[in-house]
Amino acid sequence: MLKKLFLFGCLALFSVASFAQDAPKKSTAKKVVLKGYLSDVRCGEGLENVKTAALHTKECCLMDDCAASGYGVYANKKFIKFDAAGSEKAKAFLTSTKKEKDLKVVVKGELKDGILAVASIEETK
Repeated sequence: MLKKLFLFGCLALFSVASFAQDAPKKSTAKKVVLKGYLSDVRCGEGLENVKTAALHTKECCLMDDCAASGYGVYANKKFIKFDAAGSEKAKAFLTSTKKEKDLKVVVKGELKDGILAVASIEETK
């Protein structure tokens, strides 16, 4: 009797495990709208607060080494990196803006695993 119960328990556990494995995976991407300061990754990861983020310059963002590191936004007391396509959008934004510092932006996109897939970047006051 114990053998049958054990066997039944193992089969039930195996069935649940294989069902869970076949279940569709939920997307962890979350649509977000972030208001913050645009920065290159090289400098952005060292930003400590809004004051230092506001002082970061366009000139620095466009320096070869900084630009090559990619871009992101300092928002909600942390730095969030952009995906490659988002970094291209950020670079285009930087080359077109007349602002030299205080690069405050509104970024819309999908956040997944700490990386932002950027849909749009707009200047804000």
